[in-house]
Amino acid sequence: MIDRFLDGFNALHEYPGDISTPIQIPGDLDPFERHERFTLYIDAELRMSGLGSAGGGWQVREYDEADDEDDGRVVYSMIDADVTELEMGLALIREQLAELGCPPGTLVQYDSREDRWDGERWHRGEARSVDEEDAEPWRGDKG
Repeated sequence: MIDRFLDGFNALHEYPGDISTPIQIPGDLDPFERHERFTLYIDAELRMSGLGSAGGGWQVREYDEADDEDDGRVVYSMIDADVTELEMGLALIREQLAELGCPPGTLVQYDSREDRWDGERWHRGEARSVDEEDAEPWRGDKG
């Protein structure tokens, strides 16, 4: 979306970021809702500040023994985010998520750690509670 407004201007976002910082929002958000409510704004801020980019998404599902591959309850809706500088990128993402009204339990992950929003403040540097490898991609959702 932001690329429409920055046509020909790429000095601040030639490199979208090489440090993975996936964002996990509790619940089963429709991909369009997730994109319009969170991803557009986070991506714009990261790109305009030269700190990275955000886009695309996944689902993290929880399975019971009886569930097959297509079953399972969606516990997190994930946004792919990558930053160029970890601390500054994380600070921007946390600020944006709080301003956008992210729900308690929202996670921003990096390395083997995560920052968790409790509805009032961020708890920083906790051990990961959700493994990114548990994510199931949303087929066809790149926005």
